[in-house]
Amino acid sequence: MVKKLAILFIFVLSSNFIISQNDRIKSLVYKTDSLDLDMWDLVDFAKQNLESKDDQARFFYQWIGSNIVYDHELLSNLEKGLVSDTAFWESQDYYRVYENRRGVCAGYAGLYKWFMFEIDIEVVIISGHIRDERNHYVELDSDDNFRHAWNAIKLDGKWILLDSTWGTSGDQGVSDFYFDIDPELAIITHYPEESKWQLLKNPLTLEEFNKSKFIKPFWFQIGFKDIPVLKEDDNYYYLVYKSNPDKNWSVNLMYGTDNRNYQFINDTVKIEQDNFTYVRFKKSNIPKKAYYKMDLIYMNEESGTSNSIFNVFYFKT
Repeated sequence: MVKKLAILFIFVLSSNFIISQNDRIKSLVYKTDSLDLDMWDLVDFAKQNLESKDDQARFFYQWIGSNIVYDHELLSNLEKGLVSDTAFWESQDYYRVYENRRGVCAGYAGLYKWFMFEIDIEVVIISGHIRDERNHYVELDSDDNFRHAWNAIKLDGKWILLDSTWGTSGDQGVSDFYFDIDPELAIITHYPEESKWQLLKNPLTLEEFNKSKFIKPFWFQIGFKDIPVLKEDDNYYYLVYKSNPDKNWSVNLMYGTDNRNYQFINDTVKIEQDNFTYVRFKKSNIPKKAYYKMDLIYMNEESGTSNSIFNVFYFKT
């Protein structure tokens, strides 16, 4: 028992240190707001205040997320032909992104690469496609609007993935999710041109990627631990996932014959068994080939109110 308590104590101390160190890094990022620093000054500031390469890499990730604004207007003007390709790519030069505090994914990834080069961390820019609630299935030839760039860096001899463009959320939980992304979770949304940058033992083909399930990171951030799977017996389908310790969360499941028009599955029955949740519904009411979509509902029993999170999970059969 003493040994177990000692291990628990060390774990708590370690967790508290990680949290406090993240808070310290964030406070340093905020401190730069009141300083007039050029790019090289910012590198010196990070080196002077943070010793480890991991902390320095996190600092620049958080600095970019807090200071660079996504340039939607530029991207729109490029699509309309109001900006030339040459002018577009010139605007994404790392120096101009830093000075203007604006960029798109290529600019974010390029600026992060420059910072890593300055602090002697091996880094690459990864090009590929992303999918989200607007685009669930990637088509390489036609999905130019969903081309994307992100980074991989090598820390302690190991490559890790990060997306500073997607780390711009003001929500700390969402922002932190995109630094050192678990490759098993990154492949849900990010499909690199070079399969080696999936960082998976068995990389997915594009066909396998498109057949896999799309799920928003929010699902994991609120306590769910796995990706739901669809099982069946002779009469029923079962959407199965590990139960969330917070029992206030529930799901609404919908289906459609295409990827645009959905209707609720009204005969669902929720079954809790052995720490798993089974959402059961009749097979006879659903086409064998169908598209599925799931929303999340949070019910606050004390106040009697509920909140919905839409378009969390998509898959097809």
